[in-house]
Parts: sequence; C-alpha cells; structure tokens
Amino acid sequence: MIHQVIARETGNPSVMQYEAVADIGNPGPGQVRLRHEAIGVNFVDTLFRSGAFKVPLPLAMGVEGAGIVVQVGEGVTNVQPGDRAAYFFAFGAYSTERLIDAQQLVRLPEEVAPETAAATFTKGLTAWMMLFGAHQLRAGETVLVHGAAGGVGSMVARWAKALGATVIATAGSAGKAATVQAHGAHHVLLSDDPALASKVRELTGGRGVDVVYELVGKDTFAQSVEALRDGGHLVHVGNASGSPVVDKAALAARGIRYIQPSTGQYVGERASLERASATLFAAMRDGVFGEVLVTRYPLGEAARAHEDIAARRLSGAAILVP
Repeated sequence: MIHQVIARETGNPSVMQYEAVADIGNPGPGQVRLRHEAIGVNFVDTLFRSGAFKVPLPLAMGVEGAGIVVQVGEGVTNVQPGDRAAYFFAFGAYSTERLIDAQQLVRLPEEVAPETAAATFTKGLTAWMMLFGAHQLRAGETVLVHGAAGGVGSMVARWAKALGATVIATAGSAGKAATVQAHGAHHVLLSDDPALASKVRELTGGRGVDVVYELVGKDTFAQSVEALRDGGHLVHVGNASGSPVVDKAALAARGIRYIQPSTGQYVGERASLERASATLFAAMRDGVFGEVLVTRYPLGEAARAHEDIAARRLSGAAILVP
C-alpha cells in the first residue's frame, strides 16, 4: 500500500497527516513512477508546513528524495526502470511512491547511496549555485561563510577550501565552531561576536573578504557588509535569524555586488542540472564533504523530524525512510 504525508492546513508539525492513498497509477507521457528509498527533510519543508511560505493546500509534503525507477511513461529517455535516481525540488516527496516529471530526475552514480543523496542533493546543488553560479569562486580568493556548521554552510566552506579559497567561517556556538574547525576551515569565528567584522578585517590585513556567503540574515548582515572589501560580492541565500534591512544604496556606493539567488535559477535547465550534479558527485567522490551523517525517521514520523529541527536536536541531516 502507498502512503504519503499531507498537510491540509498550515500550522505546527501535527497538521501533517500520514495517509494511505489509492494507487497512483501509471506514469503519463514524460513521467516516471519512482519508489522512494530515502526522503530528504529540509528546513524549507517546515516553512511550507507552517505557512511562512505560501503554497496551495492541501500540500503533499516534501521536495527531495531518492529511489528506484519503477516505470517510465512515453517519451522518457533519461532514465529507465531499475535506475537509481534523485531529485531536488518537486512537491510530494514524503511518500512511499510517487509520479514525477522525468526531467527532474538525475541518475545516481553507483558510489552515491540513496540515503546520502536524500541528505545532500538539495544542499549540494545550493552549494554549487553559490560557488559556481552566483559567484564563480577563484583560487586565492578569501571568503566568509556564515552558518558553516549547518548543512549548506558546511558544504560551502569545505568545497570553497577544496577550490583553493581561504575560508573564514562562522558558527553559533563554541561547540559548533570546534566542529567547523575540525572540518578544515582556515579561521573560525563566533557569529554573535560584536567584533566579528573587525576580526575578519584583521585576518585579511585590513582589506576585507572578496565574497560573503550570507546564510544567517538579520543577526550577521551588518557584520557581513563591514567585513567585505569594496567591490566585493555579497551572496545572500538564507535568513535563519530573520530578514535584514538592506541599504542597497550604501552597498552600491562601495561597489558591492549584492545578490539574492535561488538554486532553481541556476539549475532550472536540464543541461545546467546535469552539469551541476556531475560536479557535485565528483566532489563527493573525492571526499570533499567527508562522511555524511544522517538522522533517520520512519516516514510516518515526519512530524517528529520537524519537531527535532525546530528544537535543534538533530545530529546530521534528517531523512525519512519509507
């Protein structure tokens, strides 16, 4: 029997219901029937569920998963039955099986397990967007990565170092800072340090960093601007602490390029998705990101996963296992 998690109203995690559904049928033209082996749980899922991000209801929860192609519809050529595949943004991931547009699927190489893909594909493509798309990182640049203990921030910091950048990273606590340091960042600072920007300036000989990857938002934004060199690049992707006030005129006066990119802008076309995925899988193969830690939950306990995200009880990325 097929099960899925549905939210018929927005609110706390209890609004998500684990339901049995009628057979989803055969895939139509261009579609694939996919049996999930692992499902990613992302912070954005909690925003859709809570109503912070507006989406039509009822909502088939989840946007990321990995599994096995069961059946393909007419015209599908990029995957075939038996292939292992993953996707990074398509509503309806919290399910045992689903129908999905074949163009959203990427075949997984043998060395990437479904659980690893579900835990890292969206985060990894977002990191790719930040390092190869929104800002094309060059060896020798100095970067400031906020939220470097988090899923995306950790991948950005480690990948930036592998690409030859000097990495100054921030974390929200001494314990998290120690973890980031162990992962190889050149310098690690606390994100709530009132002298953060001046310390970054000291580390760069007074020049400032070439690029800031802003994943925290309101609590660090002013420090980010101060830490940037004139003519630097401010890549603003996350607002974990809330939305900051952005003085675009002041940024322009210093020649700072300010951008708020989304992953979909850079991997929305099939060719770019294939290119980004291949680069990401190569980095995984080379051990750039180290061991991927996951916290597993049964599909029927999606609400508990959301509660643990809110309470910051997670150790590693959260995945649901059908």
